[in-house]
Amino acid sequence: MRAVDCVGALIRDEQHRVYLQRRTPDRRLLPGIWDIVGGHLEPGETPEQALAREVEEETGWKVRDIVWTVADWEWEWEGRVRREVDYLITVDGDLTQPRLEVGKHDASAWAGPDDLDLLMVNRTDGDRRLRDLVAHAVRTRFTDRLRLEPITGPNGVLPGHAADLAEVFADPWVARWYDAHWSPEEVAAQVANLQAGWERDSVGKWIAYERTGAVAGRGGLSRIPADSPTAAAIADLVGPEWAADRLELGWALKESARGRGLAGEIGRAGLDFAFSTLGARAVIALTERVNTASQAVMQRLGMRYAGEIHAEGWADGSPDVQPDAPFAVYVADPAVRRQEVDDVLAAAVRWAEGQPEIRAMAMVGSWARDAARMTSDVDLVLLTDVPEKYLADDDWLEAFGAVAVVRRQQWGPHLTEVRIARPSGLEIELGVTATAWANPDPVDPGTTRVVSDRIRILHDPDGILATLQQTTGPEADM
Repeated sequence: MRAVDCVGALIRDEQHRVYLQRRTPDRRLLPGIWDIVGGHLEPGETPEQALAREVEEETGWKVRDIVWTVADWEWEWEGRVRREVDYLITVDGDLTQPRLEVGKHDASAWAGPDDLDLLMVNRTDGDRRLRDLVAHAVRTRFTDRLRLEPITGPNGVLPGHAADLAEVFADPWVARWYDAHWSPEEVAAQVANLQAGWERDSVGKWIAYERTGAVAGRGGLSRIPADSPTAAAIADLVGPEWAADRLELGWALKESARGRGLAGEIGRAGLDFAFSTLGARAVIALTERVNTASQAVMQRLGMRYAGEIHAEGWADGSPDVQPDAPFAVYVADPAVRRQEVDDVLAAAVRWAEGQPEIRAMAMVGSWARDAARMTSDVDLVLLTDVPEKYLADDDWLEAFGAVAVVRRQQWGPHLTEVRIARPSGLEIELGVTATAWANPDPVDPGTTRVVSDRIRILHDPDGILATLQQTTGPEADM
């Protein structure tokens, strides 16, 4: 393989948008088009060194982390072939104030899912490769253990996912549920259809890779056709909020990837894409009634059971696919989850008011910051003079709707986390600690981090948390 000639930086922000800059109209190569950061290697440079230099020269930012090598491809200009490697990176610096390189770029923009065609402006040759590369970066998601790539066919930059999709559906466990034994031609047709879905519907399926590179499965979102009987049946169950977007969440994991919580990671990424990126109002997931494992995942994602529809699939007691098998339908609705959290907090306050040993209680974390997502847990801190009483048994957890204790973990010398799950799948993290945790003189550094991040005081009859808040951070929500 030839040596690397060029590097490209796919700089992505917290909204998964990719940074673009417009080349000045007097550039010899591709004048006036929108491009990513990058350039040629200088003599003696490694690709990583060239990447760091180009990012700083063209934006003023500094590379923080190379997250992933997205593409390694070749292109030709004026009779010379160049090999380019493109990296997804994060940077340090003020992302609202890029420093454009004078004489080379005259404008900048952040491209999200609705901005991809910006890369075709002034593109007189119709070449879509850069546009497809940026689309790939915008649509890719990472979880704790997975990289989720939007399924595509080969396009001159990326090799495509046909072989990996075939591997998923050749797995005996997956093939059993989907009754799928595809030929290479059928796999290619499926990939083309899935890629078209991303372009047509702004959503689609991902191939899921473990951090080792092993294929784990596929999953993500799709839009159920508006004129289909399935859409009509689901709309009757869950209402017009869902019918506006018709989004379905699904996953299929190879046998080797099952039993490790990976389906939940795909599901959370899909829900986050639906609600945070697309602004959807509701999402459904459905599976055969006999598939209790997938239903358990849906429940852990906080989706509520809405009822059943009938469609072609597997039915209990039948060795063959049935034309009218019962399917369980679950729905994710952020408004329902917010109401559940409000109900939990109200019940928690009533409980605390009846417990003289509970000196104060507050909510912290994403719900306190008004930044929670559908799958976010609720973080509560309980201050008591007798923490051992609440760590010795679990009876009191019923007040929070607990059906299971997920884990217990010690954080530092004073605070013990008791994480519980409710029937809906909502998890609540209860941090039980001594009243001294809120001692304002001096304030513990760990306490300062928690309170400064945002705190919503729920129960504070003696003003313990109010005093702490005045000492450590911005005004609390009372």
